[in-house]
Amino acid sequence: MKKILCLLLLVTAVRMTYAQQKGTLKISDMTMPSSPGFILADKAPSAVEKPVNPAAFGISLINLWQGGAIDVTPYWLTNKPKLTFENYIRNRFPIIQTFNISAATFKTDSTTSLSAGFRTQLFKLYYRRNREAMLRKKEEIAALLAVSDPALLDTVAIAQQNKALREMFDVQRSKGLIIVELAGAIVGDAPNNTFRNLSASRSGLWTNIRWSPWKFPLDFVALGRYSRNAGKGPESKYLDYGLSANYQRNRFDLSVEYVNRRDLELTNNYDRLAFAANFMINENFFAVAAFGKNFDKMNNIIALLGVKFAISKERVTL
Repeated sequence: MKKILCLLLLVTAVRMTYAQQKGTLKISDMTMPSSPGFILADKAPSAVEKPVNPAAFGISLINLWQGGAIDVTPYWLTNKPKLTFENYIRNRFPIIQTFNISAATFKTDSTTSLSAGFRTQLFKLYYRRNREAMLRKKEEIAALLAVSDPALLDTVAIAQQNKALREMFDVQRSKGLIIVELAGAIVGDAPNNTFRNLSASRSGLWTNIRWSPWKFPLDFVALGRYSRNAGKGPESKYLDYGLSANYQRNRFDLSVEYVNRRDLELTNNYDRLAFAANFMINENFFAVAAFGKNFDKMNNIIALLGVKFAISKERVTL
C-alpha cells in the first residue's frame, strides 16, 4: 500500500504526470534552463537564469542556426520506486536529484566554440506552511487508501484528493520557495573551425539564488559569477553580479534582468540589460526570445530567437 501511495504521489515531482495527459501542464512545470556554456559565453537569452527542476533530457537551439546544446540529469533517467513524496519535498539539499551536465556548441563566421557545463541545486526550501499543507493532504489520501478490502476503496474521493494535491504542488513548487544553485562551465574555441586548433578560452563558476515570495506576482533571482578569459590576448578576469525579476502567467514566462560586469584586470565596468520571454507551444516545446544590450561596447545588441525541447518518460505504475 505504501509503494502504491508513493508512486501515485511522486508522478508530479518527476514530470511524468497525469496532468500532462490532461493538458493542464503549467509553463512553470517545463521551463528549462539554458546550458551553462551558453550563459558563460553570453549567448543565452538570460544571463541570470532561474533555477528550475531540470528535465531528464533537454535540447536547446539558439538563433536556430548558430548553435545548440544537449543536457541530461542522470538521476531522472531511471525510475525511483523508493523515493517518496515526503522525502522529495523535505529534501533541502537536492544536489544529486538536480545535478545536470551539458554540452553546447555555437559558431561565428570563423570560429566554432565548444563547451561543457554543469548545474545543481545546493539548497531548496519550501515555505513551512506550504510544505506542511501538502503533507497533510498526502495523509488524507493515505487514510482513504488504508482499507482492509480493496473493493471498499472510494476511488472518486481518492482521485479528487490526488488532484487537489497535484494542484497544490504545481503552485507551491513555483511559489513560496528559496533555491540556491551552483553552476559552472568551460568554453573552448577552434579558430578557422578546425578541431586541432581547439583550446580553452573561458571558464567560470557562479551561483543563482532564487526567491519566490508566496502570493506575489514576481519572483527574483540574484546572480554572482566569477569568470576567466584565457584567449590569445591578455588574460581577463571578471566579476558579475546582477538581478532578474520574472513573471509567469498561463503559457508565458517573462523576465527582465540587469547584470554589472567588473573587469578585475583593467578595473572597467560593463553592463547588460535584457528582456526575455518563454512561450509554451506545447508541453515539451518552447519558443524563447530576448532583446536588449549586451556587455560589449561594439556589436552589443541582443536579438535572440531560439527553441527548447524537454524529453521525459510518462509512466504511471499502480
